[in-house]
Amino acid sequence: MMYPKFFSTKNNTSTSDLYLDTDIISYVDIMEVIVGLFYLAGIKTSDGKSVSLNRLTNRFERFLNFRISDTYKKEEEVLQRLPAKRTGFLDKLKSLIHKKSSDKGYKS
Repeated sequence: MMYPKFFSTKNNTSTSDLYLDTDIISYVDIMEVIVGLFYLAGIKTSDGKSVSLNRLTNRFERFLNFRISDTYKKEEEVLQRLPAKRTGFLDKLKSLIHKKSSDKGYKS
């Protein structure tokens, strides 16, 4: 066969064994991360184009077995947070990394 890759299909039905614990991370929290990565534009498609917010969200949903009903509504929820809480989840992640670094004796 001269072009076998055109006849192969990707297995998109695989499920991840990872799950989002919504008692710890809310959907708006995970959207904070997704939106930040989307705005950074550092995640590209295989052809080098910027990934859409819907596609990026879909990959996170598949990776962590959850569903966001309206990606753009959740994006707006992140943006509409009060300025002091707009990046609350990212701030929490930052704090946890600094604490772990300090606990291991690295300079702050």
